[in-house]
Amino acid sequence: MRRESHHSGLAVIALFKLLKGLLLLLVGASLLRLVDAEIATFFSLLLESLHLNVHSRLLHALVLKVDALQPHSVFMMAIISLTYAALLLIEGFGLWLELSWAAYLTVISTSIFLPVEFYEVTRRVSVVHVAVLLMNLALVGYLMRQLGSRTMR
Repeated sequence: MRRESHHSGLAVIALFKLLKGLLLLLVGASLLRLVDAEIATFFSLLLESLHLNVHSRLLHALVLKVDALQPHSVFMMAIISLTYAALLLIEGFGLWLELSWAAYLTVISTSIFLPVEFYEVTRRVSVVHVAVLLMNLALVGYLMRQLGSRTMR
């Protein structure tokens, strides 16, 4: 049985999760392509195509860090990115369909990172750290309220 009304809060969260999942999917697939490639050369060409000064100290240090990456490390980053992308896409589709298991999964996966976010805020207060913490607290609170009111399937 299909519901006529869609909770706009769930739709926003679902679209956000789907967008993050698609971006991470692209990142993971790109990293897989770079496992055997000359990463530093590719990165330098990317910086040049963006018309950035590759001779600046900061960007040069970044190119050196990228060049130091081992293929195994790049492969592991790709696998982690693809796994997290799969989780986000599952959460997003489930929330879009207003399925309660997706809300539980999202509450758990978001809550796992809350202690780290609290630590980051106490370590160094910044607008970004506080905004991420508040956004995730609001997301968890909203989903818990939706689950408590039994508005999901």
